[in-house]
Amino acid sequence: MYHNRILCIVFTLILAIGITIHTAEAAESITIETSNDVYYSGDFVVVFGKVQTIFENTPITIQILNQGNLIGIAQIKVAQDGTFVTSFNASGPLWINDGTYQVSVAYASATAQTTFEFFRQSIDKSSASFPVNIPNSGSFDVGYTIRGGEVNGITMNNDRYSLLIEITMNSSGNIILKLPRESFDAQKSDGVDDSFIILISKENSEPKNFTQVEYEEIGTGTDYRTIRIQLENDDKLIDMIGTYVIPEFGSIVIIILVVAISSTIIISKSRFSVRYN
Repeated sequence: MYHNRILCIVFTLILAIGITIHTAEAAESITIETSNDVYYSGDFVVVFGKVQTIFENTPITIQILNQGNLIGIAQIKVAQDGTFVTSFNASGPLWINDGTYQVSVAYASATAQTTFEFFRQSIDKSSASFPVNIPNSGSFDVGYTIRGGEVNGITMNNDRYSLLIEITMNSSGNIILKLPRESFDAQKSDGVDDSFIILISKENSEPKNFTQVEYEEIGTGTDYRTIRIQLENDDKLIDMIGTYVIPEFGSIVIIILVVAISSTIIISKSRFSVRYN
């Protein structure tokens, strides 16, 4: 009898440890994303993700919070492959503050968080392609979609072999650029994609006081690279530097460009990205 009790206790401990490990694995493997980084009043915030460990009859809870206040909540089932998805309509009396919103997910003892930016103001959105003239070599098209402003022109900056994009921003927003690889790109010598240098100025006359900003690459293919740049009210110029500009100019060592423009870059911070040297 005594030995049976010992065996029962050992079995219970093993079971408890197994459940704890199982839960810990779930906590480490849960992921969460939103369909966009920036939303505006009336948009649908799509939240999706995946859990590795599935607990039967256990829903996943998704909350949206702003400044500690609950904006939206949903409890949904997890699919058999561990994925989940739901959406929230960014409208109504609770969506009143511009700024950063937090998405929090809880499943069993596992949690995960992510954030997005929300703006109440309805911002016009326009899409088009802009021809960029190449000195003595014709032109190529740059496709764009902009929210919160308009594109006035896209030209080749011959001093830096870069694209100079003139914009008028009436509010915070973003611009998406579709860049043809054969005409403008940033690649290392082995063909691996490199990062562009993105500079933004609120002046269109000297001194321009450019600041360097981060960007998001949202699409990569054999012919095009598509990036999204967050913009602020009164931004006027985007100077985009790559390592390759049309066959006539060939490859450019990007560090030389950095040295050449370092005196025009200042340090700043914004709600969208860290602007740095």
